Amino acid sequence: MKYVLRRDGLRQCRPLGWAAAPAGHTGSAGWEVHVNRPAALSGAPWSGLIAEFREVIVTSRPHADVELIGRACDVAARCHQGQLRHSGDPYITHPVAVATILAGLKEAGEVNDEMLCAAILHDTVRDTPYTLAALKREFGAAIAAMVAEQTAIHRLRRRPGHKAAQVMATIRSADTRVVATMLADRLHNMQTIQFVPHPWQLRQAREVLDTYLPAAHELSMPAVGSQLQTLACATLLSNQPLRPPRRRVIVALDIENSTSRPDPVKAELRTMLYELFDAALRAAGVTARRRDRFTDRGDGLLALVDPADQALLIHLVIPVFSQFLASYNASLPLPGGADRQLRVRVVLHAGNVHDDNNGQFGEALDAAFRLLDAPRVKAELKTAPGPLLLVVSSDVYTAVTPDDPGPGPAISSRLVTAQVAGHQYQGWIHIPTQAA
Repeated sequence: MKYVLRRDGLRQCRPLGWAAAPAGHTGSAGWEVHVNRPAALSGAPWSGLIAEFREVIVTSRPHADVELIGRACDVAARCHQGQLRHSGDPYITHPVAVATILAGLKEAGEVNDEMLCAAILHDTVRDTPYTLAALKREFGAAIAAMVAEQTAIHRLRRRPGHKAAQVMATIRSADTRVVATMLADRLHNMQTIQFVPHPWQLRQAREVLDTYLPAAHELSMPAVGSQLQTLACATLLSNQPLRPPRRRVIVALDIENSTSRPDPVKAELRTMLYELFDAALRAAGVTARRRDRFTDRGDGLLALVDPADQALLIHLVIPVFSQFLASYNASLPLPGGADRQLRVRVVLHAGNVHDDNNGQFGEALDAAFRLLDAPRVKAELKTAPGPLLLVVSSDVYTAVTPDDPGPGPAISSRLVTAQVAGHQYQGWIHIPTQAA
């Protein structure tokens, strides 16, 4: 018997979908598709997917209960009639695709007829007026229980303020057949994720990493987990905005021996580093509009400055900053002040800086940090007479003094090199003179 949706449940109607095998035929090989007239459903938008589902069932489950599964398809098609997915496809294509995935899984344990029916009907109670009571009346308590449990987990995931740990705890206690159906459901959603808005894509991809991958691991379904992870990672990468690189002077600063200091001293040194370097920039006229906001480096900071100000950085900002450091160190009380002396390594480099939602990156930044952290630079600062040692990359030096063939009197001839992405970068070690 076939059904059509009414607000008070289901009533009998003319056949839709799959008929049971004719007399004399056994198994699913006897199925045929019809709506009122023979082969009418073959022209429906979802007929190809239903035919694929039929072939999977014929191959993997030759003794399936064709009447039960066909009736579930009929009811789901009626319930979801008029509903569309974001792709524009009729919504019925989704539950049929989920059941197709589930039927083809070799690692989902015993996939039985009840699981396939629950997969086909899994969105009816949540997204249509079809009631759980009607589903239980027509398909039995076992199928209704699986649909109810999946609906409850879905609502928990959508509850404001829910935590991934709460969802995982619920999944661990759920019927494993329900969890396997949920994995197939999310797998199909990830396969068609390009049609949903970008914020939803990110949310679904992150949910895969938070809950679905651990669930696949616990159910020993590595093939499904691998597919989900591949699709989630591809989604996260494709949603990363592409922004043009920016040409910047990279100024990176690190505090000498910061990691060996206790936290209260470390906090004091960080505060003074930020304040004194910001004051040196302001003194040279490098305003906030001409530079990015400082980025924390744990033991130092990163400043990205307009390339037009690179000469100011060498000739004024760094000498003023060195003077500020010397004055601060001299102001520390004795005894005990020596443990809070502020000595800093600085690098100046220029290049393209890339930005994404996670911050800045790029080869130019890598080169600057490698020059700053070179063992020779750290050793030179230990013996330097002043509180600051500067490394000026050859790119910055050439831009500031284009007619000078080599380091001038203000720049030491001591060379330091760094290898990044197959390229060699050079920097000149410089002990700045303090501004008058």
